[in-house]
Amino acid sequence: MKGLAHAVAGVLGFLLVVTFLSSTLVSELFTTPETVATVKKLTFRGMFLLIPALLVAGGSGVSLLGTRTDSLALVKQKRGPIAFMTSLLVVLPSAFFLSRWSAAGTMGGLFYGVQAVEVGALGLCAVMIGRNIRDGLALTGRISGQSATGRPPEPGIAARDGGPLVVTAMPRLTASDGTEMSTKPVAALCRCGASRTKPYCDGSHNTIGFDSKPKADRTKDEILVYEGAEITVHYNRLLCSHAAECGTRLKAVFDSSRTPWIVPDNGSAEEIEAVVRACPSGALRSSAPGGAPQHIVPGEPGVTIEKNGPLRILGVRLDAPRLAEGASPDKFVLCRCGQSKNKPYCDGSHFDVGWTDEP
Repeated sequence: MKGLAHAVAGVLGFLLVVTFLSSTLVSELFTTPETVATVKKLTFRGMFLLIPALLVAGGSGVSLLGTRTDSLALVKQKRGPIAFMTSLLVVLPSAFFLSRWSAAGTMGGLFYGVQAVEVGALGLCAVMIGRNIRDGLALTGRISGQSATGRPPEPGIAARDGGPLVVTAMPRLTASDGTEMSTKPVAALCRCGASRTKPYCDGSHNTIGFDSKPKADRTKDEILVYEGAEITVHYNRLLCSHAAECGTRLKAVFDSSRTPWIVPDNGSAEEIEAVVRACPSGALRSSAPGGAPQHIVPGEPGVTIEKNGPLRILGVRLDAPRLAEGASPDKFVLCRCGQSKNKPYCDGSHFDVGWTDEP
């Protein structure tokens, strides 16, 4: 409801400002003084609709943004007061005097000087409100800009500070039961865990005060190396989503109940490479003895929803810092429950808290 009020008030304010501005210019250039006087009278009366609309848009906008501190949210918060104060302190008094002067037929130098101020103020308000509407749509993932070359954007994921995962040009979205879901050019996927419309964002991150920052006490970032005669396995627990693909597929090699938990000589190189390929998070890599570790990225690019768990990403780049050594840019798992200490990556916390997809 709050989001709807914000959207309606913002659009109404923008339409009123554009109407005031365009009607002023058209009436001055192409109509009679009587029509100008009528436009000025209606503009002044319309201010008593514009001011409340901007007040509602600003108040609801601040509430919706909550504690967000990303650059897009901060600049949006600055524009709102500029538009409101300009309307209240410049446009309103200008409209009052212009209405009175035009009604009296007094349209001299002072009239046109004040009108120039009014036109400039309305233009500023139109720009501020219009950009806030654009940025609001971007914050909720409803729009995305073109690339610098003018071509459609490449597939990518932006982790909004305090907000959702905004996926642009998503090549494929697969549900937990294996069915492919319809996709949009831009989709906002929930990562706070509280959305009632999972996997999509419904703005709940604002209500719960979602904190998207990684925690200082997250798992240590280190590469553990397990050498074998034919193959060496490299593992970073910080990246691990604990999907247990490794133990399920090849328990002789990957057994968390023993120390060391990875024994490469208990399986063949081909078997271990198959497990590395199946690892969704990129926590596992393999190499020939003494060689450089490599990720094995299978399948087509896309996003797969793990039931009651994270998002498995293949071939879609993430616009976020690489928070772990050896992380793959093409294969990783993103938190969807909101509890990971290594956001935006999953660390298996959904198991610990018993998180589910249920609203």
